[in-house]
Amino acid sequence: MMIAERFTREAREAVRTAVREAEQDRAGEVGVEHLLLALLDAPVLAGFDLPRAGLETAFRDYRRKGGLTKADAEALRGLGIDVDQVIDSVEQSLGSGVLRPGPRKRWFGMPLEADFKKALENSLRESRDLGHNYLGAEHIVLALLQGRGIVAEVLTEHGVTYEEIRKRAASARAR
Repeated sequence: MMIAERFTREAREAVRTAVREAEQDRAGEVGVEHLLLALLDAPVLAGFDLPRAGLETAFRDYRRKGGLTKADAEALRGLGIDVDQVIDSVEQSLGSGVLRPGPRKRWFGMPLEADFKKALENSLRESRDLGHNYLGAEHIVLALLQGRGIVAEVLTEHGVTYEEIRKRAASARAR
């Protein structure tokens, strides 16, 4: 069975919605942050306080900082480097948003970031590890929590843990 055949309707729709999120964001690629935004209404995330506007702000800030997470910025601050001051200075000299990755040339559709592809691969592993014969939103969220970067950081900050989602996924049934 191919990976796409294992996707539940909800998981397929999340991937399609992630592409739309990236297009609306005028991003060069579909990233894991777009995938998380597409999954906000998934039952596996029910009960967590994940305000869309707050997440979008965190993702914009992440892109403005050229992909540095809060943890990265704090580590640099510990070395005496204030990332926000550096970015403000660069943007004053070179223009707003200069550190954001620009759109890549593409021939067909919207390209997927490597982290997006990795999340889908890891979601298949999560499904298999749980003994499921399908790939659902819960498996994608587990994969997102395994990743490094802004999405895992934001989920953790909002109380979404790998252990809790794994528990919810273990009791989930195919839809």
